[in-house]
Amino acid sequence: MFIITLLLSLLVGLLLPYPTPAGSPATVIHVPNSASHTVSNTEQLAWSAERRLNWEDFRGIPESTNPHHALTAANLAVDARCKDNMFYYEVKCVFLPGESWSKNKKSEKLLAHEQLHFDLTEVHARMLRRELKELGMSCGNLKTNLNNTVGNAFKAWKAEQDQFDKLSRHGLDAQAQQDWDERITQRLQELDSWK
Repeated sequence: MFIITLLLSLLVGLLLPYPTPAGSPATVIHVPNSASHTVSNTEQLAWSAERRLNWEDFRGIPESTNPHHALTAANLAVDARCKDNMFYYEVKCVFLPGESWSKNKKSEKLLAHEQLHFDLTEVHARMLRRELKELGMSCGNLKTNLNNTVGNAFKAWKAEQDQFDKLSRHGLDAQAQQDWDERITQRLQELDSWK
């Protein structure tokens, strides 16, 4: 199972008329799923091809009423700013250990399914980096374009995560799971220049 926890970090300078000094902290909008009762903390793991998730990363408290065996909380974290009329941005794919949980920390198949949710989030992070690059570097009418681009990216990300769970039956359909694994791996390779 996958839960969307939005983490949008937009520097105040993009939203306010006065410039924000370089290196100032980002304003974070954190919208957790209202059904989530897990312990939350600020720890984040950035996606890496070299470091795969392990069950020790899932530190949240399982929801007893949730019928699923695991939950992966992954985010697209977006930092964007305008400085001297130039647009700068960073998109990260992060995993939240304190909001991720498992009721079955012995199943390698379940862990592989949860890893694919994280990998699929990285696919969407790379796609968003590419789309933000296409917005150009000028801050002229960036605010509307930025909001639309990021909003559409989040909708597409959530829709594909839901589709992955539906078509793979939350990892129970081994063939569908394998097909998704191959497609996600291929897409990561195709988007390699956007990591």
